[in-house]
Amino acid sequence: MDEDVLMEWRSLMEKGTAFLGEGNYASAEKIYLRSLKLTEQLSVPEISAFNIRLLSTSRIKQGKVDLSEIGFQEALEICKQIDNYKGMSEAMAGLASVAVARENFKEAVSWYEQAIKIYPGSSPRLRLSMLYSDLGQVYMAAENWAKAKSSFLKARELCHSYGFKKGEGELSILLGEVAYRQKDVDLARKNLIHAGKIFSEIQDEESFVNAIQYWAFIDFELGNLEKARESWHRVIALHLRLQQKEELSESMYFLAKILHDLKDISNAIYYLELSIDNYPGKDLGLALRYETLAQLLELKPDYPSARDYLKKAAEILEQNEENQKLGEVYEKIALYSERLGETEEALIYHTESRKYLESHQLLSLNMSQRLAHYFENQRSYLYALQYYWECLRIAREIGMDTLELEQAIQRVSKKVRKK
Repeated sequence: MDEDVLMEWRSLMEKGTAFLGEGNYASAEKIYLRSLKLTEQLSVPEISAFNIRLLSTSRIKQGKVDLSEIGFQEALEICKQIDNYKGMSEAMAGLASVAVARENFKEAVSWYEQAIKIYPGSSPRLRLSMLYSDLGQVYMAAENWAKAKSSFLKARELCHSYGFKKGEGELSILLGEVAYRQKDVDLARKNLIHAGKIFSEIQDEESFVNAIQYWAFIDFELGNLEKARESWHRVIALHLRLQQKEELSESMYFLAKILHDLKDISNAIYYLELSIDNYPGKDLGLALRYETLAQLLELKPDYPSARDYLKKAAEILEQNEENQKLGEVYEKIALYSERLGETEEALIYHTESRKYLESHQLLSLNMSQRLAHYFENQRSYLYALQYYWECLRIAREIGMDTLELEQAIQRVSKKVRKK
């Protein structure tokens, strides 16, 4: 074997793996393609299969599903020829990820089960834990809660036995979610508290805040608003300490919603204003915060301030060409102007509003869909779900087909549970 070529190959693999870890999958793919050419000179099957698997992994992360499948199949065949069971297991796990990308969960389960079955006893146990965890998440996607629980328990047991505290904590969060889906709230809390204790022990504050958020969501869904409020205050404190400005804005926005439901309007306004101060952009998200703030100020009632914030929202919506939402905001500005006795201004905004709202229900449906997509892309799945439900309500009222919306609700509901 040419030692110089081997050293160059190793150097490239290190670079590619670094890119993979950073989430820079396109750069990782380029490096792995370069290193793959060197494997031809080395002529070592294990090295070729390993390189191909990592190349395929970088591709599946970019959505290059067909290319990834070809690569994982090639790696599997190479490993079969040389009885490399660890490599075979890894290639099967890769093929499972291909099946997941295609939402073929039955096939994904089959590949993961085969990967686990042939995984060598002499190979690292924590990697086996990851395979069980991945299998559990496929079962979750298929809403097979009992089998998901079984897989996660096996994964957590391995993490506990081999001292991988972070993995044990993350699996406890997943087990908490499964327990909640099985309507066992007490067991869900037990698992989430266990996760919180582990993350506190290892001083992993980012994971700790995720655990708190999850049980706060559970409290919110169950209507335990005081408990949800208390937990969300802790979430905000941790975001402040971790200097997570974008997450801080989102958490304050959600806390404002909790306080609104608790009819604590003054504090809801306070946290919504802080959410606006910490929001990083000047886009639809900021406009929605201004609109929500106006709605809260209406409850005081403070119509002049409410109208001022709606005008700020309108300015942002106009800049971002969100014309349909702009029409709705103009109509609200007109209503506030009427309440303040400013009939001429009200008429101007009514006229502007009609330009965008000729068919109110249809446009409202379109806008709600845009908002749902926006929040889904922002990974604010709870808000996305609320807008999808609003879309479904409007679509049913005007007699439109609702199958696509019902599928969207199912999809986002899974994401809410996963988060």
